[in-house]
Amino acid sequence: MVRMRLIFKSCLAGILITFSSLAVFAQEYVIPLAGNDVLQKQVRPAVKKSTGDIMLELPFEDDFSYRSHYPGIDLWAEDDAYVNSSYAVDPPSIGVATLDAVDYNGSVYPHATISPETFDADYLTSYPINLNYPASDSIYLSFFYQPQGTGLEPRPQDSLCLDFYSPATQVWSNIWRVPGDSLRDFEQVMISITDTSYLKEGFRFGFMNLASLPQNSDYRDKRGNVDHWNIDYVRLNRNRSYTDTVIRDVAFTRPIPSMLKNYEEIPWDHFGVGYNTIYLPYITLNYHNNDSATRIVTRRADIYNEVWDERFDPGNASTQDILPEAFVSHNINSVYPFNFNRGDTASYRIKAWIQTDDFDNKTNDTIYRTQRFRDYFAYDDGTAERAYGLRGQGTNNGLIAVKFNSFIADELGGVDIYFTQLIDSLNLDYYYKFMVWDDDEGIPGALLHSDPIDHTVVYSDQINHYTRFFFAEKVPVSGTFHVGLLQYNTYLLNIGMDINKPANGTLFYNIGNGWVPSEAHGSLMIRPFVDRPYSVSAQDPAADATVRIWPNPATELVRIEIPEHTLPINEISVAVRDITGRIIASYSGTTEIPVSYLPAGMYLFTVSSDQQIFRTERVIVK
Repeated sequence: MVRMRLIFKSCLAGILITFSSLAVFAQEYVIPLAGNDVLQKQVRPAVKKSTGDIMLELPFEDDFSYRSHYPGIDLWAEDDAYVNSSYAVDPPSIGVATLDAVDYNGSVYPHATISPETFDADYLTSYPINLNYPASDSIYLSFFYQPQGTGLEPRPQDSLCLDFYSPATQVWSNIWRVPGDSLRDFEQVMISITDTSYLKEGFRFGFMNLASLPQNSDYRDKRGNVDHWNIDYVRLNRNRSYTDTVIRDVAFTRPIPSMLKNYEEIPWDHFGVGYNTIYLPYITLNYHNNDSATRIVTRRADIYNEVWDERFDPGNASTQDILPEAFVSHNINSVYPFNFNRGDTASYRIKAWIQTDDFDNKTNDTIYRTQRFRDYFAYDDGTAERAYGLRGQGTNNGLIAVKFNSFIADELGGVDIYFTQLIDSLNLDYYYKFMVWDDDEGIPGALLHSDPIDHTVVYSDQINHYTRFFFAEKVPVSGTFHVGLLQYNTYLLNIGMDINKPANGTLFYNIGNGWVPSEAHGSLMIRPFVDRPYSVSAQDPAADATVRIWPNPATELVRIEIPEHTLPINEISVAVRDITGRIIASYSGTTEIPVSYLPAGMYLFTVSSDQQIFRTERVIVK
């Protein structure tokens, strides 16, 4: 690996240039993440096999349309690249491999250098491949690439490189490179392999990017993950030609969006009142015909109620001819018979798929989304691509506010907020406090609550996980309100920002001269929550209080006691849910439920029959 990294540095040639400011307006900043929080918390796949133990056969193909955030364990020998569906803009298929300035753990490389110097960053290297074929077999490697995407653009001195490994000489050589650039469409590269030193068993190829951190040594809090390159649809095979650029595949290109017009999630009872205003009775599907021929595609979707274990087919199948190379955005009916009188939270798993020809790549034909209704309001999708904050002279006592709408009179209990880590954890000592304002014609108005508790930044220990802060007292709200904070320092608090879910017109800041609409393109990851008891699934009016669920807390078993007047034991079912309402396990015909395998925490046990829920009870597992 050391030899590979030294030889890959043949790509170091480039133009030197300094970074421009990342400010969006005055003291308002949208900056790169200090690292990749998903990878920092992601469980890595099984240990990679030794390259000497694997010899892949043609064809080699990967479009990265899988759920793991690491490259496929059977094709790629390294984990540096980040597999995702959020950093690309209109890719050939959903899922790309992103190369950037952070390692497989999501942390900025320790050997990172400051612009204009560059450093070798991510690697995406194949296992050895059997390429022992004559040059007349016309072997081509092809791939798509895109600079920047929704990330940060690589500068001209940065570059994306492709290197080949010769089994004959045991040397890596640079074959292709492209300098950094701003966002543009995906471009396909075709490379013919005719050199006999490569046409051997043990040939390998690898992508690598040269990156550089922003030249702002006086502002370390503005440094972070930069220089994004997206790679998609890598193909290596025989009997190809330079014109073999067509992929015979119709593929999804984006995840399923929210059921709601503006929000990603809101409390269940607020949705019940605001249903006619904010519900989208359709699912938007985005897919691409990569073929040069018109293709016939059938679109389908169904919705699964995870809390009540019910599946619903809205009868939405439709068929359409898709023109060659067309990007299609299609709305498919998803009208669902919501029962707002059942339960106080809800969770729906939406599945959408396209039916295509048998020769299509099937891994990119099906996508999923879980739509939750819990106790909070959210514009963001739960993943940060950037970070936001106020910085510089005049920003001490600066205010940040986000506009929300309460569809019923309610009481806020506090705020869920996601802070992204800064280089050297600089923001852990920065103080702030939460505030709530009334609305004044679309901007924050009268102050409703200034929380007396001063907080410091807290880093989460889970993937894109929010930290919950409770107000000192509940805050009544109704209609439009604004939630935010007052910062005491002149430095970035570094609140996560979701670039893929812009909530324009909802974010404001005030540094002493009145409220100003933010120019940041994205959703600030701050979520006010309502404070009242939640049972996850509501107790049926006919629930039988004599049904006993014990012991509580439990360590090994939970026992169910059923009175004589109820149904026989073999007709009773027990569902175990986590606190989000997701069903973990189901049992029938037994009154002893094992819990020793469950992580410590609170769970919901529901005892029911086909016609009736007898009891739902919270059980603590120790």
